[in-house]
Amino acid sequence: MSEVVFLEYNVNPDEHDITNVVVLLRGLGFNEISIARNHMATMWAVNKCILLVTRHSNMPTGITGIGLNSNSVDGSKYCETTGMNLGKGPSGMNLYTYPVDQFKETYDKHFITTNEAGTEIPLGNYVGMIFRNAFNPSNVISEQLKFKNVRTTENYTTTVCSNNRFNILWDNHSTSENIDTLIIKTDDIVDATAKLVSKGYDSETLSHHRRMQVNKLLDNPAHKDEFIAKHIINGWDFNVAGRPKSYVIEKCFENALPNLNIILSKQHNHNGVNEETLLYYSTLSENKNVTVQ
Repeated sequence: MSEVVFLEYNVNPDEHDITNVVVLLRGLGFNEISIARNHMATMWAVNKCILLVTRHSNMPTGITGIGLNSNSVDGSKYCETTGMNLGKGPSGMNLYTYPVDQFKETYDKHFITTNEAGTEIPLGNYVGMIFRNAFNPSNVISEQLKFKNVRTTENYTTTVCSNNRFNILWDNHSTSENIDTLIIKTDDIVDATAKLVSKGYDSETLSHHRRMQVNKLLDNPAHKDEFIAKHIINGWDFNVAGRPKSYVIEKCFENALPNLNIILSKQHNHNGVNEETLLYYSTLSENKNVTVQ
C-alpha cells in the first residue's frame, strides 16, 4: 500500500521568477526545511503539508509530481536529487517512490536540513487535488500504486490513497492534463482565511446564486445549530456543502501559487472532497465573466 508524503511543485524559470514564488510560499506559511545536496531542489513545509520545489525548464510551473512511501513503479530510474525511484504517471507526472522503512535514511543522505516546518498558518494536511485529465482505470496510479476508485460521477472520478486518504479527482470533461487545484484541510478556517487575506491572497466572491444556495442550507429549521454562525460564513464569504452532520466549509484562493488554486477546507465528519463545491469553482474559473447559475 502506498502513502502520499509530499507533492512536487515545479517553477519553470522561463515562465516564473523563483524569488516571487518563494515570497508566496512563505506567505502561505511554508518554511524551507531542507535543500538537496546537489542544490537542484528544496523541501518546504507548513505543518504536515510538504512540497518538493524544483526548477526544470522542460516542465510547466505547477504541481508536477507526487512522492510516496511505496515500491517503485515500472520503468522507474534513480533520481540523483532525491535518491528515490523516479517513474512516470499520466501526462508525464513524476512519481517519486521509496519503501517506507528506507525513506528517512534516503532523505537524510540527499538533503541538508535548514529549518523546521512552518506553523503560523493553521493548515493541516493535503486532502487531494484535481487532475484535469479523464480517468483511465489502467493508469499506473491505480494499477501499481493501488489508488482505489471510490466514486464516479458525470464530472469526476475519485481515486483514493488508502493509507492516508489522499484524493485525486480526475476531471472527466477536461483534456488540459494539468493539476490546477489543491485542497488542504484546516481546523480553523477563520484564522487561516484571515491570515491569507491580510497577506493579499485573492479569493473570488461567491456568486449571488451560490450564496442563496448556501443560505438556504443554513436557514433550514431542521439544521438549526448544526453549522457555525451564519454571519461568520457570510462575513468571510465561505462556501458550504454537504449535509448537516457531514459537511465542508471552504475558501478558494485563486492562483495562490502560479498556476495553482488552493482550497482551504474545514471538514465536519467529512473525510474527503465535496464535488458540489469543486464543480462550482471549476465552472466559475471557466466562465470568469459570467455569473454562475
